[in-house]
Amino acid sequence: MSKYTGEKLEFVFKELDNKKDMTIVDACKKMCLKFDMEYCENVRKGVSALIHKSNLEPEISDLFKEAQSKKLDKKKGTFIITYAQNDTPVHKKFFENILALKEDVNAGLHVIAGRYKNPTSIYTTREEAGEWWVKEVRPYLDANRHNLHKYLHVLADVKITPTASNPLGGFNSITGLESCIIGHPRQHLKSLPVLSGYPNKLLLSTGACTVSNYTDSGAGKKGDFHHMLGFIIVEIDGDSFHVRQVNADEDGNFYDLFKRVKDGKVTNNKEGCSAAILGDIHISQVDKQAEEAAFKLLDILKPKYTIIHDIFNGESISHHTSRYPFQLMELEETGRGNVEWELEQMYEWVKKRLKYNLVIPAANHNDWMDQWLSNNDWRKERNKKAYLKYAFIASEKLAPKGMIAYLLDKMFGKKITTLDYDGSFRYLDWELGLHGDKGSNGSRGGVNQFKNLNTKSVTGHSHTPSRNDGHLCVGTLTLMKMGYNKGLSTWMQSNVLIYPDGKAQHVHFVNGKYYR
Repeated sequence: MSKYTGEKLEFVFKELDNKKDMTIVDACKKMCLKFDMEYCENVRKGVSALIHKSNLEPEISDLFKEAQSKKLDKKKGTFIITYAQNDTPVHKKFFENILALKEDVNAGLHVIAGRYKNPTSIYTTREEAGEWWVKEVRPYLDANRHNLHKYLHVLADVKITPTASNPLGGFNSITGLESCIIGHPRQHLKSLPVLSGYPNKLLLSTGACTVSNYTDSGAGKKGDFHHMLGFIIVEIDGDSFHVRQVNADEDGNFYDLFKRVKDGKVTNNKEGCSAAILGDIHISQVDKQAEEAAFKLLDILKPKYTIIHDIFNGESISHHTSRYPFQLMELEETGRGNVEWELEQMYEWVKKRLKYNLVIPAANHNDWMDQWLSNNDWRKERNKKAYLKYAFIASEKLAPKGMIAYLLDKMFGKKITTLDYDGSFRYLDWELGLHGDKGSNGSRGGVNQFKNLNTKSVTGHSHTPSRNDGHLCVGTLTLMKMGYNKGLSTWMQSNVLIYPDGKAQHVHFVNGKYYR
């Protein structure tokens, strides 16, 4: 970098001082013309680093001090929360769309002030090489902490470097029992364990309204890859609230449930959604209220495909209850211990929902049927005739995708799609054929494995909604207590929608509602 010092660097300084709106890129190009040099990106990087080195550490700007005293308009019932990095332009079309939605739903807009020292930024002038935010976001800039709801906080006062790979790490207990929103250019979501009777606790990060602007480093390149144009919308609904992460395409346009926001205009979402991934079903223990709300939403958005995880519960043959005689007695007395009854419930459930174009991946509860046949002595089983009936099918190797898939295929044929554990169902660049119970090389599945795949994916299994960059996990549509999950729980009733632009969104159900 020393070849840019002396007379060359002084020339750049004078250019920047004489024209306050001149960028470092423009000054470097003029320097190259004067000193007969060829301009390239390395020239700009070298000069930028020297300018930052020559500047003293900037004081907290008046703009940031004002953001620290940002007030919450408590008259608003809807809020839009996003993030803006300092020294960086907004994505103009995206921000125009945010403002259009703000007006349409009468929302309060809060732009969390992100602070990041980037000596290789191409957007910085010499004077602004410390801390500034573009004029578009300044009326909404926020660096304060707010209670949007008694169970929801916005932590705009928390600074997290935009290159952090896990922006929610270390914040599990910072807001006690309340959910919290954190400003960051990645969109992550995490559900935390709570006891029965307490509201679900979520940690969420926002996505950004500014364009990608990172250092020329490994961490910077990863940050650039995972940078997401997005925001969080919050709807206050009495004693509860609804929260959704929204992300936009490269043109800044986006969907949010029944709204399409494009080119600065808000219209009805006539395209609906392309795929819906429902929380795990477990038919014999499904929550009727959540199930009804979920399918009413599908009737409006009309997805081309609906992914169904753990359609079979397996309560009648469950290994969870095999050691508990009183639970076994209850199953016997209520008829829920009859596997044929449980299978009939499954057939009836599917028959009523064929119009949704069901895709049923292999899953651990579906696999209980195969495990039951493989690991038990029929002479000691209460479902003896059923055991022998299905054991014959297994012995003839007629069910290569698993017994549940075989029975569904036999009953419904090509009206549905069933998958085995090696099956794939890719749609709009998302892998939707993984349940989530199995990882690579026979290991147990988990978020850390799936987020590191070379493809975006949506899984089920954990009953716990989460989002980690390109991996999303749905929650469940079951009852919150199924007998074997005692104590603290991260479970939540939650689905994922994939819109025609390929963007995915969690939809959470609270007391049977998912929006205000």
